[in-house]
Amino acid sequence: MRCKNCEHVLWNQPAPAAGEQRLCSECGEAYRVADFSFERGKVRFCCPDCDTAYYGTSAQGHLEPAEFDCVGCGRHLSMELCVLRPHDERREADAMQRVDLPWIVGRGDGRFRRWYTTAALSLTNSGRIAPMLGRAPQPLRAAGFLAINATVACAGAAVPYLLFVLIGVGAGGGLGGDAMAVVLAIAAYLTIVAALVVGAALPAGAVALGMSAFGAKRGGDRFWRAYEVACYSSGGLLIAVLPCCGGLLGGFWWMVQCAQAFAAVYASEGARFRIAAAALSVVGFVVGVGLVGILVSAL
Repeated sequence: MRCKNCEHVLWNQPAPAAGEQRLCSECGEAYRVADFSFERGKVRFCCPDCDTAYYGTSAQGHLEPAEFDCVGCGRHLSMELCVLRPHDERREADAMQRVDLPWIVGRGDGRFRRWYTTAALSLTNSGRIAPMLGRAPQPLRAAGFLAINATVACAGAAVPYLLFVLIGVGAGGGLGGDAMAVVLAIAAYLTIVAALVVGAALPAGAVALGMSAFGAKRGGDRFWRAYEVACYSSGGLLIAVLPCCGGLLGGFWWMVQCAQAFAAVYASEGARFRIAAAALSVVGFVVGVGLVGILVSAL
């Protein structure tokens, strides 16, 4: 159970006074217990006065009834006034109902809706991505998501250029060398998109190798899972459609969101692991940007 803003652990947080909001102790973000879904019988809702524990039985793992008097001390309780603890402290992740990334399981939504829902998440709060990747890694699906983002991002620069060339073709009254310029521009466009999809392996590889060397226990130290995290944090690339400096901003924001996503993977292992994962992803990005820059220059 983690803050949806900063990924801080919310288990064992002190219960708020009656009428007050629950606040994350790390960032101050307001939240409600009802915002989260739990596995039935795997979360203890504890009375803040006598610590008597109750277990949720609803489909979302919430208490039924919603309000009642504590059998231990008689205090009137609601779910929002309880202190929450996982039934098994060693397996806290098992207490939460798994929520899959929209791109993976859209629950009947169309492909476009699944894409922009996931892109919006990775554009604004990629720290929530890793907990949604509970299934076996599917790198090709993740690469497809990144390819869409890269295609849209590159269009911001490629489409105006192609229009300029096509106007020149029309004004010149023939194809000639201008037609070849269009072909080369399209080839360059596709090459850059492919380079970005392949390039996501650089921050993923840096994190996978580095965190394994540091002795991290989380699943993010496996390469294909790390590659998924790098791909699904690429929503920032969409900023590249903005004119002038959009490409630079888009790449920078992808790097920031990717670092946030990897930091969230190791949030439960301590600050040094979070910092190391974020730093390794940035190193991978710097190397990748250099290689893509060389490729663009060659084209």
